[in-house]
Amino acid sequence: MKLLIVGCGDLGGRVARLALGRGDQVLGVRRDPGRVPAGVEPIRGDVGEAASLVFPSGIDAMIYSVAASERTDAGYRRAYPQGLSHAIEALDRSSPGAHVVFVSSTAVYGENGGRWVDEETLPFPTRFQGVRMAEAEAVLAKRGRGTSLRLAGIYGPGRTRLIETVRSGSFDSRPAVRQWTNRIHVDDAARALLHVVDLHLGGEPVPGILNGVDAEPAIREDVLAFLAQRLGMPPATPGLADEESRPFSNKRVRGDRLRGSGFEVRYPSFREGYDALLEITGK
Repeated sequence: MKLLIVGCGDLGGRVARLALGRGDQVLGVRRDPGRVPAGVEPIRGDVGEAASLVFPSGIDAMIYSVAASERTDAGYRRAYPQGLSHAIEALDRSSPGAHVVFVSSTAVYGENGGRWVDEETLPFPTRFQGVRMAEAEAVLAKRGRGTSLRLAGIYGPGRTRLIETVRSGSFDSRPAVRQWTNRIHVDDAARALLHVVDLHLGGEPVPGILNGVDAEPAIREDVLAFLAQRLGMPPATPGLADEESRPFSNKRVRGDRLRGSGFEVRYPSFREGYDALLEITGK
């Protein structure tokens, strides 16, 4: 397989290493091509500048896994609906039959009051992050083929914000709420992306939308209490400040469709994932 990864950073780099490990040819696009993993063929390009994207022919699949350069509405618009559109245009000039997998986000569902959501739930994003992701999904859907993989909150090596927040004992005055959160270990996220590509190359039908989550949504306070216990800290209170405390996190996301395609997560809940991560970091 000849795989193109646009945005070959942390997540894209993990996909690249998995693909290289089984003998695939991998090309990685970054503004600084010198930062792609060893073994990846570097391509210089900026998704915000359409003219900078020139891809070789013969590409079987493209994974679009960029990170916005700034956490603003303008930054997200440039990285996602505009950037994905530019990348698809460049791909269609070189390899029009290639499948595209877009790394989207469960933020497209909005807040949802703790209710269950799945791929049939109509997106109702409440913040610009989800709005721009939904617009990018529409760009891909208009192309007529491709998959938007909606990933939940990614954690794992190098993504230890919640652990550090618990360890630091940072609190705020927000009231306690029963708030559902969803996540996926970064290694499972990388494996899921490659799994979707393999489905297409194997001739299997690939849905246009898939949710990438572990097997167990969790109440935020339960995760904090678990981490506090593992870290030997006093019990965390519901007011602990972190990214997951934002209202758009309050939903339970089903990942049955992805699992039904034959994919199995290695870290089915936050417990297995954080235990493995704490072992790596030495607590």
